[in-house]
Amino acid sequence: MPSRDDRHRSQALPGAQGRLLKGYAPLAVALLVIAAIVVVRPSTAPDALVSQAAKAGTKGQPATGWGKTVTACKDRAKQVEGDSYSPPCFAFTGGNGGATTTGVTAKTITVTYRRTAEPNVLSLLATLMGIKFDETPKDFERTMAGLVDYFNKNFQLYGRRMVLEPYQGAGTLAAELTGGGQEAANNDGIKAATELKAFADITAVTQPYSEGLIKQRVIALGAPYMSREWFTTRRPFAWSLASDCSVVAEGASEYGLKRLIGRPAVYAGGKLKGKTRKLAVIAPNNPQYQQCTKAGLAVIKKAGKKIDYVTDYALDLGRIPNFAKSISAQIVSKGITTVSCFCDPLMLLNLTSEIDSQGLQPEWIVTGVGFGDLDLIGQGLAKKNKQWNRAFGASPLAQQPPRSQSPGYRAFKSVRPNEEPSQVVDVFYYQLYQLALGIQMAGPDLTPTTFETGMFTYPKASGPAGTWDYFPQSYTPIVDAREVWWDPNKVSPFNGQKGSYASTDKRFALKDVPPGQPQVFRR
Repeated sequence: MPSRDDRHRSQALPGAQGRLLKGYAPLAVALLVIAAIVVVRPSTAPDALVSQAAKAGTKGQPATGWGKTVTACKDRAKQVEGDSYSPPCFAFTGGNGGATTTGVTAKTITVTYRRTAEPNVLSLLATLMGIKFDETPKDFERTMAGLVDYFNKNFQLYGRRMVLEPYQGAGTLAAELTGGGQEAANNDGIKAATELKAFADITAVTQPYSEGLIKQRVIALGAPYMSREWFTTRRPFAWSLASDCSVVAEGASEYGLKRLIGRPAVYAGGKLKGKTRKLAVIAPNNPQYQQCTKAGLAVIKKAGKKIDYVTDYALDLGRIPNFAKSISAQIVSKGITTVSCFCDPLMLLNLTSEIDSQGLQPEWIVTGVGFGDLDLIGQGLAKKNKQWNRAFGASPLAQQPPRSQSPGYRAFKSVRPNEEPSQVVDVFYYQLYQLALGIQMAGPDLTPTTFETGMFTYPKASGPAGTWDYFPQSYTPIVDAREVWWDPNKVSPFNGQKGSYASTDKRFALKDVPPGQPQVFRR
């Protein structure tokens, strides 16, 4: 018998592009395995996925069952003591409603995990960057399974447990990252929904696969840096740990207004040092990224200011070197002192190299997208030249602790003490945290819509990964940032190698950036 929420569910690249992927695709592809870098495909908004508006609910209470089968715990306030992000502790008695939606029974919640045909692209990326990384896809899957065990043990799931269902997908990350792969991704979404009966998928780290899942009314976690409009037109199924790019762009504009525009470029070098800043803003030309660019530029315009050079480029791996060459020529001719590139790592590599070859020493603004604020990418950029030694800006990411002290590592070891998790365990941990959080806050009557309401009732919280707050229009959690700069001599907690982002670790709300020159490079 159909459940009551079922009414809401009504390839390898050829030629030159394929050869290019053998050399450079890891820069674009591998990051997707850790979380969310993107080649954004043009897409149209789907028909309304749900008819009703998003419901905010009551903060601190589950969306369903409160005062009946769900009450506050008598022995503690938080579900997991000592966990900064823990939801309130709920006690549960009675029935959970059984099969409340596809993928949910009285005892289980099905969560799919798509395997793709690529080899371990993280190892390829590390080789290209000159960084040691020898983990396998099996390490990732085993780590995710261990973390599922942790959340099953520690969160209130109302008599159910999450069941991880790995499956071999037809889609490939390479195709999905280079403007293709939608048909195969759609087929994978159909398989997850109809054959495996997924409630949610934890590997929706490309836009095509996210779209394929959402069409089947499966909750997709991991959509990479999409716009606010993209998330809201796909509610309640689209969620991501990576901040939506509208939030990032608006925050970057606030940072520019308060810290950069009209002030001298004190961190530039050579002939640019000390000149009044002239800013360049660069972003991909895809529709979702351009929505975000417009959102950011609107903040600048409202303040009566302007950006000196705004341009875009196509996320086409074969054309990026030429785009970098032409953009760098404009940066030189316009006397740009400060470059804000909302770019993928391959563009950053090409652009910094082109600028360096012309002897220019501008400031580089860390924008918080494309994983340019991860030590892994910073180290790769710094190996090419010294341009990244002048990089600073605002990052939503928190300082990465030593692996053995990280929340994800401790969670994994608490349930599998004789195993070691993946080096990127924290990325998996926080991605799964969102899913477990929504399930607990939904209450016993679990559906995609109660999942959404439950996320909105989750109380705002701050911890090692920044300040989290979900509300209508916000389907990604991080709402603050910290000022960072690249320190070539700092040892990275990620891999023990030199080169890491430094920070005062003082966080600020994206709309409350403190005024004044950036306090970076320990000056």
